[in-house]
Amino acid sequence: MRVPRILKVFVASPDDVAEERNTLAKLLADINDVLAYLTPEKGLSLELVRYETHSYPDIGAPQEVINREIPVDYDIFVGIMWKRAGTPTATALSGTIEEFNRACERRKQGSLPRIMFYFCDQPVPVPTATELQQLAEVVKFRSQLASQGLTAAYPSHAEFGDHVRGGLLRAIRDILSETVPSAISATLPPEPPPVDAASREAALQLAKEYDQIRGKMPAGDERTRIMEAVFSRMKITAPKVQGSLSAFQQSSSAGERLMAIAVLDMFPEANHLAWLAERMDPEQEKPFVAYHAAVALLDAVTNLPSEDCAKLEAALAEAKKLALRLKGDPARLNVLALAEEELARKCQNPKG
Repeated sequence: MRVPRILKVFVASPDDVAEERNTLAKLLADINDVLAYLTPEKGLSLELVRYETHSYPDIGAPQEVINREIPVDYDIFVGIMWKRAGTPTATALSGTIEEFNRACERRKQGSLPRIMFYFCDQPVPVPTATELQQLAEVVKFRSQLASQGLTAAYPSHAEFGDHVRGGLLRAIRDILSETVPSAISATLPPEPPPVDAASREAALQLAKEYDQIRGKMPAGDERTRIMEAVFSRMKITAPKVQGSLSAFQQSSSAGERLMAIAVLDMFPEANHLAWLAERMDPEQEKPFVAYHAAVALLDAVTNLPSEDCAKLEAALAEAKKLALRLKGDPARLNVLALAEEELARKCQNPKG
């Protein structure tokens, strides 16, 4: 009989996103129901790890107690923020940030945990002085994570589930694929399903929306925020339009090429690494598209099998060479540096 496998999902957040925490709990319960129904023989299930259920009152500062009682032995880290960073601790601006830092430290030792951080873009009511300080800390932390390619955005509390579902399922798939024998993981990926007209039209509309935003709005944080929201919706659409990847890649529309990047971010493929690297060329792409291509390369390093190490190394070398042509935009270089660190861990210790 197959030994049951439990994947632990840890959620870190301040208390202003309680709705999202509950949504994540329901989403994991729904996924468990599907797994139990479709593949009961695999014995696979997900466990949500959070302080409400996995810690208890004890002597010490609150965050110290949580750290002591919840070890960093989980498989996936999901961080969430809106307008509050949280309560300061002895070592960080907030408990959520300290938990993120602990996850990053453990990640340096191997392939786990997979780390995802989501920021809510729902409008914030006029803040008090204290709330304004909290919001400023969120903005600062979000900028820090954006330079590492670890963030995603969602428009409102109610839409969190739609945005986290794809990333969560992909992380689960990639963790499980690490146990697949090399001979299997090296086979060609399956053919993507046919693209129906409605899905293709939805993708094209998102691409058009991106092109219009870039063309009409002045450069700045607000334009970037809106474009990030469009890209998040592209990733939701990506599973339905994999079959149109080649057409998107070859398009003269920057928005359609961004749609191709969304597909490759969700479904990395070794034979498209060179195309992603070429997006770093400032003569071919604007910084926003190039940045997300860099993030897709980082995800490819994380998720492709060790048999692709040589291809990954070549793609990163070319990407870095092209990225250096544009001065004053360190975001891509920061993400590529993280990808190089991840590649070194992966390829020096292929079994992770």
